[in-house]
Amino acid sequence: MTVAVATTRVSASMVLAIVDEALAKNYRNGVIGLRGVPDRATSVDLQHQGQTVRVRVAESALAVREMLGEHRDGDWLVIVTDRDDDDLGPGILAHFVWQRLRRPDPWEAVRARFAATGIDPALTSRPDNRDLATALVAATPAAGWPAAPAGVLTRTHALGAVAAIHLDFDTDTADVLGVLRWSIAARSVASLGALRRSVGDLLADTTLDWIAQRAGSAAGPIRALLSRGELADVVPLGLVLRLLTNDRYDPPTMHQAQLALVRLEPRWGEYSPAPAALAALGQAADALLSDLIHDRRADDDVARCLDRADAILTQIQAEPLARHSELLAGGLRARFVALADGLRGAVTAFGHAGDPDTVEKAWAAVRAHRLAATTPFRGPFEAAVRLVRWLTEVDSAPGTPADTPELGHLARRYLDSAAWADAAINDAFGGVDDPSLSGALHAVVTAAQQRRRAQERHFARALASAPTPAGRGLPAGSGTVWYLEQLLPGCVIPLARKAPVLLLVLDGMSAAVATEILSDATGRLGWLEAALPGAGSLRRTAALAVLPSITEVSRASLLSGRLTRGQQSEEQHGYAEVTFKGGKILARLFHKKAVDTTAAGWSVSPDVGGAIDDIELPLVTVVLNTIDDALDRSDPAGTVWTADAVKHLEPLLARAAAAGRTVVVTADHGHIVERRQGTQRSHPQISSARSRPATAPVQEDEIEVSGPRVLTDGHRAVLAVDETLRYGPLKAGYHGGASAAEMVVPVAVLVPDESRNKAGLELLPPQEPTWWLTSPAVSRTPTVSPAPKAATTKNQGWRQTGPTLFDQAPFEQNLFGQAPEVTKQPTTTLGRAVVASPVYRAQRKIAGRLIVTDDQIAGIIDSLAGATANRLPPIPAAQALGVAQTRLRGALTQVQQLLNVEGYAVLAAEPATGTVMLDVKLLTEQFEVPS
Repeated sequence: MTVAVATTRVSASMVLAIVDEALAKNYRNGVIGLRGVPDRATSVDLQHQGQTVRVRVAESALAVREMLGEHRDGDWLVIVTDRDDDDLGPGILAHFVWQRLRRPDPWEAVRARFAATGIDPALTSRPDNRDLATALVAATPAAGWPAAPAGVLTRTHALGAVAAIHLDFDTDTADVLGVLRWSIAARSVASLGALRRSVGDLLADTTLDWIAQRAGSAAGPIRALLSRGELADVVPLGLVLRLLTNDRYDPPTMHQAQLALVRLEPRWGEYSPAPAALAALGQAADALLSDLIHDRRADDDVARCLDRADAILTQIQAEPLARHSELLAGGLRARFVALADGLRGAVTAFGHAGDPDTVEKAWAAVRAHRLAATTPFRGPFEAAVRLVRWLTEVDSAPGTPADTPELGHLARRYLDSAAWADAAINDAFGGVDDPSLSGALHAVVTAAQQRRRAQERHFARALASAPTPAGRGLPAGSGTVWYLEQLLPGCVIPLARKAPVLLLVLDGMSAAVATEILSDATGRLGWLEAALPGAGSLRRTAALAVLPSITEVSRASLLSGRLTRGQQSEEQHGYAEVTFKGGKILARLFHKKAVDTTAAGWSVSPDVGGAIDDIELPLVTVVLNTIDDALDRSDPAGTVWTADAVKHLEPLLARAAAAGRTVVVTADHGHIVERRQGTQRSHPQISSARSRPATAPVQEDEIEVSGPRVLTDGHRAVLAVDETLRYGPLKAGYHGGASAAEMVVPVAVLVPDESRNKAGLELLPPQEPTWWLTSPAVSRTPTVSPAPKAATTKNQGWRQTGPTLFDQAPFEQNLFGQAPEVTKQPTTTLGRAVVASPVYRAQRKIAGRLIVTDDQIAGIIDSLAGATANRLPPIPAAQALGVAQTRLRGALTQVQQLLNVEGYAVLAAEPATGTVMLDVKLLTEQFEVPS
């Protein structure tokens, strides 16, 4: 009796490999006998190269003989049997191709599939190598395997092909980062499952082992996780390991990390990973996510990893360690918690700021987190940090200069500093959806509001006691605060005689809203802000609305160039009087209806656009109502006031830039916003939601005003001061009162670029107050003497900004953000010591004629010397040099010529961020001055 011995299981792929071998020997069809396990599941009809391949099993010689009858000419019949040649006999064997049973060798099939002449023993030496070969044959893709290079099929080529074709693994980036990137893709888990289902676990596990080996020193823990089916946890666990293997913790935190590592040990199974391997996986996972977090295409994969890592931290009771992570969401929240604690401690009940250093350190930690830029918490908390800085600076702010009227000083102070605080209050007031953090924002906003309330009452008292108006405005220490009715005849029309002007009146635009709109215009849209002619400072200009600060009074007076009241018809008449009859200048005024009426496909109405394009028309004025309209029916505080948020503003600016027009942006009045914190105090015959007749009693949150600029019956009125007081029904915002937020009107001048600055206006440095940008630890930019005035070119007829980049007086902000009077710089600062040194004088001679002044050099040195880590972002650096931000790069180039002696990098700028850096130690050594 013969005992049947099953040599191997026969798969469809092995059958087809034998058929291909017969075809290669010029057999076109026939019967093939295979010795293998006669598994009935093997019986199947296959289509191969246009032929039918019938696979049948037979457990005896008689069964084989019966199967021979199924053969059809033109097709193939493959009979799988466990009998041997002797059992079948010559009669049956004579029907077979090759006249014998073939013993299928899976490795021979693999060799053929990869077009190889030989196979590396590394593939065939393992105990289960025949099963592996069978799986490789079964996994053959429709297009076939890639041919083995140099004829020899290596383990890397075979398994790399499986990984690339079946698991979507990129073998071109087969390093640790490539392995980790593959592991987090959602399709990787799905493709691995499909491979297991189609050919079994052996090939899948062998391929995963090969992939893990690509990870270098991190291969061990990755292999352990992959062998346990935890592909999706490789990177999340790596992020956790990054925290647990940090060797810079203090002893208590280190102990906590070590305990967490112990709790992770069951994840490794029988594998005992070396600390270096765990650290390598942690570093690689951190590096990968730090890069992918900026790739929007990887958002879903990154989010899954971060969420899972936070869950693992919770499982191993290591949540407190999250605060040390710059990637995990739990780490970001922990940093916000620390910041919230710092904010609570930094303010007292009445708005005095405590220790801001704790806040700044906590804020720096938040900003260092990779998710900070995209979290909705950032905006409110950045505003809160700014408010703490503002509260700190306000406490030590100087009083009114002796030669400046109090009202002018306070108006200037509001525009330069408090308006920015109002913008920050709006940003912080909206809060966050985390009750444990909201309390800190509430504390800061409340302190800031209390301070602002006190300031507004101070401003209102100055407004009520101001002398009878004379001239065009009030001196303010740094330029003039214009009376709004004098702005058009005294400023805009003279400017339009030098260069064509587009005057944009944004009805209801407060100085706080203007900070956002103008930042967007000068940042995203590329406009340059310039000083009004004769402004007397490098600051944005302020004007005072007419009382009460309502459209009917203040806008009519602005557009008429005189104190008056009325609606659009009166404004058109008054505008014609002041421009054509009084100013002898051609001009056109467009109100809402003319601006809104546009032809299909036009963003600017043809009438308005044509007027702007006509540079023979010196002055075009357009009134935009979006902001004032928002006070009735939307949320002015919650709106992000970019240029495109104001209907028609962005296309109007684009049209003006194309025409080369200088743009003046102003308003008729400001506004306060409704925060649901106030009450209505009803009065008969109110003139606005914030103004009423001058009848007693006048309460502490009101002020009585009188005089020629109060355009009411009898030229007297009572105006609301606190933002919590209104006389009319509930709306989104109000105006008409006596607060600086309603009364102080911003006046900004924009030019398209330096080459089209036809009026020769001086470009302004960035207008943000110091506290808006940096912590109080940053020293103030030293005051310097005014720079020489720019030359006049006769053939052009206007004052150039050239030939220098730096023909502006370096700018300094005091604690209120205002530009103080020019004073002589003390000689005790580091900057003054450097410019007075013999080495610096020698550098001046070597460098030749440079436009940058010694005062500017001293200013940037002192600002950098007092800055955190001796680094300044671009905007504060431009302020320190007193130049427009567009000129900063050219200015720094000249500064480097003087300070970087013999090429040593005393002063440098980061190419990516523009951050300016000073090496103080090298500076003192090079210029031989004391540190």
